[in-house]
Amino acid sequence: MNRKKLLFSKRSKLVFIQSVVAACGCMLVGIPLLGSGFGNGDSYYEVTLEGNLVGSVKDPEVVDDAFLDARARISRETEGLVLADVEYSMEKIPKVFGSTMDTETLTDAIYQELCEVVATAKHKAYLMKINEFTVTLGSYQDVMDVLYATKNRYDEENEFQINIVSDADRELNVYTVQISKQEEPEELKLLPVQSNSLAQIGKATAGVGDFDVTQAVEDVITMTVTEEQVRNGDGQEEDLRQATGDGLKDVKFTDRVEIVEAYVSNDMITPTQEAIDMVTKDTEKNQVYEVQSGDTLSVIANSHGLLVKDVLALNEGLDEGTTLHPGDEIIITVPEPELSVTSIEESTYEEDYYAETQYIDNDEWYTTETVERQAAAPGHHEVTVLITKKNGKEESREMIAETVLAEPTPQIIERGTKIPPTYIKPLSGGRFSSGFKWRWGRQHKGIDWACPIGTSIMASCGGTVVQAGWFGGYGNCITLRHPDGRQTRYGHLSRILVKTGQSVKQGEKIGLSGNTGRSTGPHVHFEIIINGSQVNPLNYLD
Repeated sequence: MNRKKLLFSKRSKLVFIQSVVAACGCMLVGIPLLGSGFGNGDSYYEVTLEGNLVGSVKDPEVVDDAFLDARARISRETEGLVLADVEYSMEKIPKVFGSTMDTETLTDAIYQELCEVVATAKHKAYLMKINEFTVTLGSYQDVMDVLYATKNRYDEENEFQINIVSDADRELNVYTVQISKQEEPEELKLLPVQSNSLAQIGKATAGVGDFDVTQAVEDVITMTVTEEQVRNGDGQEEDLRQATGDGLKDVKFTDRVEIVEAYVSNDMITPTQEAIDMVTKDTEKNQVYEVQSGDTLSVIANSHGLLVKDVLALNEGLDEGTTLHPGDEIIITVPEPELSVTSIEESTYEEDYYAETQYIDNDEWYTTETVERQAAAPGHHEVTVLITKKNGKEESREMIAETVLAEPTPQIIERGTKIPPTYIKPLSGGRFSSGFKWRWGRQHKGIDWACPIGTSIMASCGGTVVQAGWFGGYGNCITLRHPDGRQTRYGHLSRILVKTGQSVKQGEKIGLSGNTGRSTGPHVHFEIIINGSQVNPLNYLD
């Protein structure tokens, strides 16, 4: 009994060992056969499209290229149609083994799945993109309705037509929008038209590809007049002038519009009227404004319907004390629609106007001196201008023709050319210690700055030294005469560095401060003298 048990145990061990060896052999043979088709032992990525597993990859970076390649292939095979609402997703799978694909195989798998999506798509639609704004419309007519509704706000007579053209620079079929003048039939171009019949024809045929010129002529022939009738009067001269001159000359969309065909689900399509409202409704948009001469924060805010706090909130670093300079750029908000329209109108009118002011330069006068030698009188002229508007608001106007009916009389002004002298503080630093006021029972005729003895004293204005030396209660004193006849005086100096008759420039060192004369401590006394009398220097210092 014991011997049988022992033999059985030895046989069991031998079978077990043989089984393990066989399994290891299978693994050694099987793993190389898998090659690149298995993961590296840590993880791989499953790619899902529309909720369906399409494949697995080892490198997640190849998925985006495969998806784009498959989309491009679908687009080419379906006349440029793209899938607007199809996205892929990836999930990292932490498994030891898993079948993976190369890029080409993955592209084919995604392509097959996209084909299924195309086959089951609900609707063909049109994506209209305006800058960063996108709206999805259900038909080509819806696209045209939105575009015409936007244009016709500023082209009320529908004189311009909208054309959809292919963008040859794009890999996929993308369409852009152009606006051009409605072409008049040749028969109608020779006849001035009463009322707005041409506009009515244009409006009736807007966006329609086939236009029967002969029928159009028959429809409006009863509303036309001959050139002889125009010459006979009946107010037709003005109508003819308006037809050939004044009026809308150009209309264009300010923003670039792109249109792409797509397969989308029903819930992605926007109703036409809602799309029109979205495209034409004003919304607040940030714009860069260049500061002009005379601008302040309040002026800029008020002119754009904003509060100063609104402008400050848009511009980090600005505060109410910030000084603006011409050429500075700040951010403001401007109400604008998603799709803006620029229009150019021609207008002819009469108005008074003034000639440019003429100047006579006088080199003996300062620039602050002017005298009117001849008063201005207006002239009268007829002008033709081109008015540029954006969303109906005038941005500029350019004169293209003028007929002078009465010459204007220009204003003539004689003006000085000499730059008047300026006055600067005569020392750096110092403590303001006494002003121009009554002091100790008499008028203090200048201002004082307390400063250490030996502080440099500078000429407040360029001029000539007319006095330099001891000057009574002023102690050591310097007096300068300036080109405008005024004088400046510097008292209580410890040292004088200039001589009488010497010319000095503004800011030039002329002496050192001290405590000479009638003085209670080290300081400099400074005066400005006009017509022989001292004035408050603080009113003249720059």
